[in-house]
Amino acid sequence: MTKKILSYLNSILLLFLLVACNLNPRIEHELILAQELIKSQKYSDAIFLLEKILKGTVPTALKGKVYYQLGELYSLHFRDYQTSLKYYEKLRQISEDPKWQIKAEEKKAEINFLFFRNYNESITIYKKLVSFTPRLENYSAFLLRLGQSYLYNKNFEQAEAIFKRIGEDQDSRTAGKSLYYLGLMSFIKKEYLVAIDFWKEYLKVETNKESIVQTKFLIANAYETIEELKKAYNLYYSLMGEYPNTEVLKQRLTSIYNRRIARKR
Repeated sequence: MTKKILSYLNSILLLFLLVACNLNPRIEHELILAQELIKSQKYSDAIFLLEKILKGTVPTALKGKVYYQLGELYSLHFRDYQTSLKYYEKLRQISEDPKWQIKAEEKKAEINFLFFRNYNESITIYKKLVSFTPRLENYSAFLLRLGQSYLYNKNFEQAEAIFKRIGEDQDSRTAGKSLYYLGLMSFIKKEYLVAIDFWKEYLKVETNKESIVQTKFLIANAYETIEELKKAYNLYYSLMGEYPNTEVLKQRLTSIYNRRIARKR
């Protein structure tokens, strides 16, 4: 979903809330104007107006939606993730609606994971999100992110437990991906043969071409690292025309060719 569509949907949501709330006419006018500014992609002006509105008396439900919209604007259009986090946290604190609390936590976890790489914080939030009963709609995605957070934080034991849990879950939509990350974890730990085995199993279930190509490249790299040079060369060569960085492939092929020649001397 594009940034423009997300902003538009948020605008629609706020306009519906205007109908439900008995607002001061001035605030109502300013909110409508803010949504028009967003639709016109005048995001700085919209932020200025929304933050001005928050300085007045605004019903809590509507204030929470304004916090969310400001979080989206700062994140999507200005990449100001610190300010975005501030508004998502304000939403979490004031909202009595579990759905909005979950939305706020999801956004906070995503920013910490993707942009700040604050894996300690993303672990804390994703653990909360996967603990809800009944399971949230995005449970599988949250659990995978929890495993990735442990992995990138080098908490290998916890990461392995999460990825195996995903693989054993018959209802999981990310079971295949768990094999990829088990392979990546083994590669990081320099257990190259184990990594290759996991990635070969992953390739049996993956259908995305880009993911397949990237995984084959990693397998070739693992073979090269353990001096299985013929296997590495053949796999790298098979990726010509598919791997996006042709120069890197040529460098790997040349390096392996020279090493194999040197062996024969």
